[in-house]
This record gives sequence, structure tokens and C-alpha cells, in this order.
Amino acid sequence: MIDNVIFSDIAIKLLIASALGAFLGVRREMEAQHSEKHRSFMGLRTMTLLCLMGAFSTLFPLFPNLPLIFFGGIVILVSIAYAYGSFHLERNGLTTEFTAMIVFWIGVLVGVDKYILAILMTLFLAGIHAYKESLHGFVKTLNQEEWSGALQLLLISGAILPFLPKTPIDPWGAIVPFNVWFLVVLISGIGFLGYFLTKYFGARGGIPLASFFGAIVSSTAVTIAMASRSKDSKLSNIFAGGIMIALATMQIRVIGEVYFLGTSDMLHFLLVPLAMAGASLVTAIYFFSVSERRHGFYSLFHNPDKIKLDSPFEIGPAIKFGLVFVLVLIAIVLGKKYFGTSGVYTAAIFSGIIDIDSIVLSSLESVKHGQLASQTAQNSVLIALFVNTVVKIAYGAFLGSFRLIRKMALAILFVALVGGGVYFLI
Repeated sequence: MIDNVIFSDIAIKLLIASALGAFLGVRREMEAQHSEKHRSFMGLRTMTLLCLMGAFSTLFPLFPNLPLIFFGGIVILVSIAYAYGSFHLERNGLTTEFTAMIVFWIGVLVGVDKYILAILMTLFLAGIHAYKESLHGFVKTLNQEEWSGALQLLLISGAILPFLPKTPIDPWGAIVPFNVWFLVVLISGIGFLGYFLTKYFGARGGIPLASFFGAIVSSTAVTIAMASRSKDSKLSNIFAGGIMIALATMQIRVIGEVYFLGTSDMLHFLLVPLAMAGASLVTAIYFFSVSERRHGFYSLFHNPDKIKLDSPFEIGPAIKFGLVFVLVLIAIVLGKKYFGTSGVYTAAIFSGIIDIDSIVLSSLESVKHGQLASQTAQNSVLIALFVNTVVKIAYGAFLGSFRLIRKMALAILFVALVGGGVYFLI
């Protein structure tokens, strides 16, 4: 019985490795059939065998270094193939050779039960081969400032963030440097993403996409990124629409958190964030329709060159918000300490200024453990929801253009009134 199980496990590994190698090899065969310049030693059979060889080399526990020995042989064969291609076929580039070596290690990953990583590596290789022309075309559109912006974003995220303390450094236990800097990176990253989405899809396509995906993590970060970019743009309607999409996303996120994590007696008040989300989407549609009448429906979407784009990387607004974030964190701790039972609502107010998820999730968790009454948790969530919605006006006033402030202030007040009206009705 045990031998059958082991044999079945080995057979599954070899089949998966063969399938992944064949999947990559089919693409190479397709390229070879459609163009002579893509002809190489790497095809369907070669890739299948390389991946299969990688998995096979892991099946001998008594020889743990066998994958390295096999890989050494593959490196020699690949080097010979590269030399032949360079001198006799005048073929430049090392993509095929590196692909061969990576395919072998995909097989090794399958052999050591790292199936998800092996599949991700396969998808990555398939992607860069399938869209290589698009990738080359994308690189041609980049300029030095955009590359420098990417370098700066990589610096503040990869070279600074991982080394910051993940424990509080203040006497109140509120300030965690990693969390604060993560927010700075998040805001800068959303602005960076929005820059390129706007560049290639136009304001009408790029800003809504950046707002939606960014607000899945933080609607406040999206508001700051959009407001800071509106100062040098006449497209205040589109930026206002993007902020309202971020608001709607945040409100829908609260609905999901309460629905899946809250108690059954809390579900009725979900009508409030649902109504606010609907109102936010209505105002977003209004702003985009106004932009359509002024600029034409397709003019901005198909002609991104008409949009003025400045630096892709802006850390200044993110730093400013990081400082505000620290001050609010301290205020939350002191509010809980000195305001007694009302400290929950005080914390909800301050938490709503920067991040609604923390108070929502902590309130729901406290209800489950009997530490907080359901009605108190419901009130704290609603307070944070309204504060987090209205405080966007202050962020816009601090960082955005005058045209943006006027428009988003009226829209946000309308959303708050809708939410308040539904709350009193239920």
C-alpha cells in the first residue's frame, strides 16, 4: 500500500513537471513556426524534458546534490548551444539559454512539492515571452525621469522599509516605524501607479483604475495621491471622480468586513454604508460625465498626450501624511486612556481620520470576545465611517487645487447627508 502511494506521488510530480514544460514549449514552437528568427534549440520536446529532468533529479533522497549535478550538465550544454548560435547562426541574446536553466529549476520546485511557486514561475516565463514585443514597446516610451522615479520608489520600499522596527518605539506603544513608513510607501506607490495608468490609458481610464485598486488598501492614500496631482492639472472633475470612486470602494470594504466578521444583529445598519457607496458612485459618474461634455468622451482616453504629467514619484505629500498619522496614533492612545468608556468613540473619531479598518476590525473582534456591546461597536463603526468620509475634504483642502476642493467638498457632504438620512430612517 505504501509503495503504491509513493509511486502515485512520483507519477503526479512527473506529470505536472511535464505539463508545465510542455506549456512553455508550445509557445516556443509557435514562435519558431511563424518566424525563422525565433528558431533555436528550445522547443516543445526540449522544454518538456528539461522540466521533467528537474523533477526527476529530486527523487533520490540518498543523493541530495543530484539537482546541482544535473544543472551543471545543463549549463555546459546551454553554453555550447549559445556559442554555436552566436558564431554560426549570428543569434544574439541570452533569453533562450536563461529560459532553459529556469525551466529545469521549475521541475525541481515540482519535485520538492513547491507547486504554487513552480506554477507562478511558469506563468512569469510565459508572460515575458508572449508579450515581449509589448514590453519592448513599453520600454521605448519611458524617459529618464520615469526610470528615476521607479528607482526612488524601490529605494524607499525595498532598501528602507524591511529594516524598520516592527515594534512600538514610543512610551505609549502606538508608533510602529514599519507601519508608518509602509503608509508613506503606499501613498507614493498609488501616485506612481496612477501616473502610468493615466499616461497609457488617459485620465478617464487611468485615474478610476488607480483609485479603485488603491482604495482596496487605503482610500485615504488615494485621496492624498489624487489631490496632490490635481494642483498642476485642469482635470479637476476627473480627479474628483477618482476620489469618489475611492470613497465608494472604502464603504463597500466596510460592508464586507461587517457582513463576514460581524454578528447577525449588526447587519441591518449595513444599509448606511450601502447608501453612502451608492451616493459616492453617483457623484463619480456625474464628475466623469461633466468631463465628457467639456473634453469629449474619447479625447482623453485615446489621446493621453493631451494630459500634463509631471514627476511620476512624489514623496512630499506622503511624508506630510505620515507625520499626521503619527500624531493621530498618539491621540488615539491618549483618548482611550483618559476618556474612560467614551474612549471607544474617541478612538473611532481619531481612527476614522487615518484608517477605518483598524477600528472596524478591532470593534468586531471585541464583540466576539464579549468585551464590547454590539450597539457600541455598531456606533463606533458608523462614527469612523462618517469621519473617514468627511475628513477627505480636509486632505483635499491641504493638498489639492481650489477647483478640486470645491467640487469634492460638495460631493462628500452629499454622501454624508445620504448616509445620515438612512441612519435616522432605520
